[in-house]
Amino acid sequence: SAAELLTSDRLNRVGQCAGESCGWLFLDTTRNHSRRWCEMEHCGNRAKAKRHYRRRTTRP
Repeated sequence: SAAELLTSDRLNRVGQCAGESCGWLFLDTTRNHSRRWCEMEHCGNRAKAKRHYRRRTTRP
């Protein structure tokens, strides 16, 4: 449960999504604690697509 997680030693693995309009929390289970988004299919894909679009449109 959430209460058990928030009082456990895994609290340092709880992260907040880096998506612009997302505030979801997630449990980072990656080896190097590098997770950035709640779900890659939603927030991660939007962020990567936006970055790609900016790179493609700003080149001379």
